[in-house]
Amino acid sequence: MSLASGTAFAEDYFQLEGPHSVGIYNSPNTWNGKVANAPDFAPGGYLGAVCWTVGQSIDGLGDTWYQVYAELPAGSNVWQYWSGYVFAGYADGNAHSVNRDPGIPPC
Repeated sequence: MSLASGTAFAEDYFQLEGPHSVGIYNSPNTWNGKVANAPDFAPGGYLGAVCWTVGQSIDGLGDTWYQVYAELPAGSNVWQYWSGYVFAGYADGNAHSVNRDPGIPPC
């Protein structure tokens, strides 16, 4: 599978890991709500991340969020494009955040 395409603007792509699905939020916190009509994405799918930022801390898993706009659902070969933020602790256990992935800089 080729993850880079001419239509995506993400700095880096990574696979969703862990037991949690992730929602796409309007800001790096849950109190501003999810992006309208955007589905939650299950582990096994891919996200295209532009950058990481600090926001709401959730479940003792940190306060880092990814700004994203490209999502490949698990089991699909069709990219979806929803701009927003996902909680890094649920997306990949923070594996690509806080300068751990040079392709995903701070916002």
